[in-house]
Amino acid sequence: MTPPAPTSAALPRLLDGLLSRAATLAGFASAGMLVSDDSRGVLLPLPGIGSAATPRRVRSDCPLVRRALNSPDTVHASGRSLSGTDLDGPGVARVCLLRLSNDGAEPTRLLVLTDADPTAEFTDQHRTALTALRTLLDDAATTALDTEEHKRRWQDLEQSRQLPAERTLVDERLDDAVTAVDCMSAIVRTCSALAGKSVLLFDRRGRTIAAATPDTTGHVTAPALTDILRAHNPGTVTAPDPVVLAAGPTTGLTRRKIVTPVVERGEHFGWLVIDEHPSSLSPTDEYAAARSARRIGAQFLVQRRIARVAWNAKSSLTRQLVRGTGALDDLAAGGEYLGVNIHARRVLVYILASHHDLADSERVLAEWMERDLGVEVLSTRGSEGILLLVEARENVGALATVANVKDALVRAANSLFRSQEFIAGVSSVCEPTALARAYRESREAVLCIDRFTDRTIHRIFAVDDLGPARLFLAHGEISAVRHFVDDMLGPLLRGAPGTADLLHTLQCWFDTARNVRGSAQRLGVHENTVRLRLARVHALTGLDVAGNASDQLSAQTALLVLRLQGHPALETHDGNRVTPEANTEPAEAPRHDRPAPSGSPAKDRRSA
Repeated sequence: MTPPAPTSAALPRLLDGLLSRAATLAGFASAGMLVSDDSRGVLLPLPGIGSAATPRRVRSDCPLVRRALNSPDTVHASGRSLSGTDLDGPGVARVCLLRLSNDGAEPTRLLVLTDADPTAEFTDQHRTALTALRTLLDDAATTALDTEEHKRRWQDLEQSRQLPAERTLVDERLDDAVTAVDCMSAIVRTCSALAGKSVLLFDRRGRTIAAATPDTTGHVTAPALTDILRAHNPGTVTAPDPVVLAAGPTTGLTRRKIVTPVVERGEHFGWLVIDEHPSSLSPTDEYAAARSARRIGAQFLVQRRIARVAWNAKSSLTRQLVRGTGALDDLAAGGEYLGVNIHARRVLVYILASHHDLADSERVLAEWMERDLGVEVLSTRGSEGILLLVEARENVGALATVANVKDALVRAANSLFRSQEFIAGVSSVCEPTALARAYRESREAVLCIDRFTDRTIHRIFAVDDLGPARLFLAHGEISAVRHFVDDMLGPLLRGAPGTADLLHTLQCWFDTARNVRGSAQRLGVHENTVRLRLARVHALTGLDVAGNASDQLSAQTALLVLRLQGHPALETHDGNRVTPEANTEPAEAPRHDRPAPSGSPAKDRRSA
């Protein structure tokens, strides 16, 4: 049976009477007792008593205190002797110190007498009176300390009796929160209500997942997780063990914190932090933090499983959309369940995975694209690569949408696959019923890139960048394609002076829809310079790109192969790099821009 708590006020009244009597007999205005606290190196007022004029606390290394502790007689000081000591203060002109406890007794007890009158004398009669009361005062102080120790033990016993009940309540409330709401924010709110303090949940990156404060405290601004963990070096986190971080200059915290890692099955998910506001921390708060962290860790695992199931369902739905299998109404019903708009127009991205393993990157890449573009991105993985279906915004044009997707792929490749090659084909914006065709077209674009491009760089092409020539390049024999390029543009590929400018001009002329003025403006040259260069191409290759449609198709196909191969003379907008346009001076034409000799195909074209 737990003993009753001491409640009598007779002892404090007796001590106050004895101290008042001692002060009167010694000729002082007030008296108090100090007890040593060796762990902190200070002397504190005796619990339960004290006068307003008595020093609240003094250091044990104070000169006057050190003298009194080392002397069996009284120590009297006033005036300059008080200056700079812990006993100096308003209303104190002189003091008298007397050690009450015997030498070696713990804790040390000290009588402190104070007075505001500096002229009063301290005589041998006063000293004798204090000596007579010394034993009585020391016995009274000892009794007071024993009483306080009894109170402390009673409180410990009472707390040990209440602690199981409090912990049972914590478990019941947390179980109710998980059963009723089943979310991490509900657990955080319950933990805050149980502790009566502010509680925050951070993920491993320091982002706030959930926060809750008691109704009586209002909003409490908490420091960032990095500032909290700066005072705590957790090392390798393996268990949800709460740690109480102290406040002060060493930690940089204004209030103490209970920091608990959220760990489940050996995996660290985040941190749960309880702030010491508005009440002090207690052992029950630490228990609530540990139990809440365990339940939050379980929630992380459950949500991961749910997300994986939903992701697999979306992946299956994506595969059905691309294959065109199943009725659209049935797919729409499944999409509604998963929160996917089946009827949205989309861009299909085909990413080749034959040269590096993207098996673990499908979800990471899709989530990265979603964050970057701010639209829904579906994904699935096949035997040869990854497919992304990127939603097209209603208020953005088709060309701009494709350009935005290519730019996002460039950023993703540079961020996620820095040391790996990244080959992607991008379709045009298409309706859900045209996704199967978009898959074939983007796959053909990837095959073209894979067969003819440099393997050391990222390559991203849209279907529209390649045009119908992709059919020939994707499935034709590579040696035959190379012979074709050499037959068409061989004279321009030998490295002769000026041929690089001819190739660049020819590419620019096709890019501007065979417009001489547009080509001249893009190249920064005179229109006649463009005409002279096209004539020079005619003279060297025999291709009348200005007047013969068949020659135009042949030249464009050959240029496409050169672009895929990364020819330095051609500007490339393939998502990997952009070759700057040639800075040709318009004032004077280079030597290779002179008109062709009389009778050449170029002159015949101009005459016509």
